[in-house]
Amino acid sequence: MRVGMDFRPAMAPMTGIGRYVRGLAGALARDGADVRLYAVYLRGNRKEKRRPPPGTKLVAWRFPARVMNALGRCGILPADRALGGCDVFHHTDYVLTEVARKTPQVMTVHDLAFLRDPGFHLPRAASTLEGIVRRAAARCEALLVPSEATARDCRELLRADRVFVTPLGVDEEFFALAPETHRPCALDGPKASPSRPYLLAVGTLEPRKNFARLIRAHARSGIDMDLRIAGGPGWLFGDVLEAASAAPRTRLLGHVPDPELKRLLAGATAFLYPSLLEGFGLPVLEAMAAGKPVLTSDREPLRSLAGDAAILVDPSDEEAIAQGIRRVVEAPPRGGPERARGYTWARCAAATRRAYEAALT
Repeated sequence: MRVGMDFRPAMAPMTGIGRYVRGLAGALARDGADVRLYAVYLRGNRKEKRRPPPGTKLVAWRFPARVMNALGRCGILPADRALGGCDVFHHTDYVLTEVARKTPQVMTVHDLAFLRDPGFHLPRAASTLEGIVRRAAARCEALLVPSEATARDCRELLRADRVFVTPLGVDEEFFALAPETHRPCALDGPKASPSRPYLLAVGTLEPRKNFARLIRAHARSGIDMDLRIAGGPGWLFGDVLEAASAAPRTRLLGHVPDPELKRLLAGATAFLYPSLLEGFGLPVLEAMAAGKPVLTSDREPLRSLAGDAAILVDPSDEEAIAQGIRRVVEAPPRGGPERARGYTWARCAAATRRAYEAALT
């Protein structure tokens, strides 16, 4: 099977979606698929260009995305033709790349937060995302989702019927992370204490990540550890900046390059992820794989993902989060690596191939 795949999320600064695209592409290639990766050089990602996974072929065009999309819409050079043809084309993010009408298409819907609670996004962005996924539901032969919770949302909110659950995997390197002493992040500056213990949270600064409430809960917990939050600015994060300015033990690190992020995780005492809404929750699995005690939300899909290998809290209750922080430090849960072992990119690739095969029928 020749698979065309939008590789752009893995070319930009690494996020969960980029990690998903890279992990899936590599696993499909190892399983024998002919994987052709489509990308254009966006303005800010030339220096971020990454080597494609072994066994795949990257076709990257040195044109702005808007030019390539225009060529596709005109039928001159749609993405599947640019790749030399493919049996199925996979839209991996909330972008419908132009392909020839005869090529079966699938799209990954990572979550429907913008429909479930529009307040999590700027109104214009929520409207744009809604338009994209509704077109995808009508245009694509299958929708891929990372969890049963997102599958239910697609069936309920999009009235989609060909929905396939393809749980994500964990990169092996997270299991190999060696615990480190609490040393400063490179972004902390030369005056940072080399021995100060810290708790780590990660994610784009946006409403559903719940960082403002987490910062206040950390101060309320009484735990004598710093809180570090690694993640670039997103939208509607004024409350996060306000909470951080009133909490001297909290440090907003901004976007952290992948190698440094892994080092931060290795040195953390515990990992905190009380998100209000997730489509999957890959950072929780990665932290458990690294052997870190985890606090996360008692909501689906995070509840099923973490099980009894994490401290589960009501993410809307500040006191509950504060109590959870005390518990994750003083009585850390066990069994994280064993639970994370159940989520592999090979399993994700097998489920994805079944969706491709359905799209071809």
